[in-house]
Amino acid sequence: MGSIKSPDGKELQLVSSKALTPKTDQSVKQITVPRETVEVLVSDSRLVSMGSQFGHTAIEIDGTVYGRAHPGWDVDSRDHYLMRQQQKMHRDTWGYKLSVSAAEKAKILAFINKQRAENREYSLTDNSCSSNMADALGAAGIVAYDPRWSFGTVVSPADLMAGLSHSRRLVQKTTYPKK
Repeated sequence: MGSIKSPDGKELQLVSSKALTPKTDQSVKQITVPRETVEVLVSDSRLVSMGSQFGHTAIEIDGTVYGRAHPGWDVDSRDHYLMRQQQKMHRDTWGYKLSVSAAEKAKILAFINKQRAENREYSLTDNSCSSNMADALGAAGIVAYDPRWSFGTVVSPADLMAGLSHSRRLVQKTTYPKK
């Protein structure tokens, strides 16, 4: 078939040549990548609840909500979790639906399951609801807040709201008002 020269000058033997796009079709082709979503749920503060003075943060993955509460990890269905926040705890909740790949979603869930298995003691400074959600998203390479505006390892629900509001992954923001 002949030979061609590589950019560094090596002579290469041409084995085959095949056009993949007909010359008559020069249009731009769209490449679609399957995307999934997770929803970060940020709720109002409650002065009467230990650890909820600054609000509460959880994450919904495939209909299940995971959240780090003061006594331990809370796992609930999405509908029941939102009902509890709205009716029982009288909290407004804001949902930040993020576009993720299946691999990213699996990394987030793996991080959460690891944290649940360890079940370290709750701490407002480094093992709170919002720090766990920020770290879970971070495990998948998703930046959820701007560390320049937080206090060391402390990540508040407000930090997540500000960060997620500006995320390129944000596909939908929803308000779930208290009832």
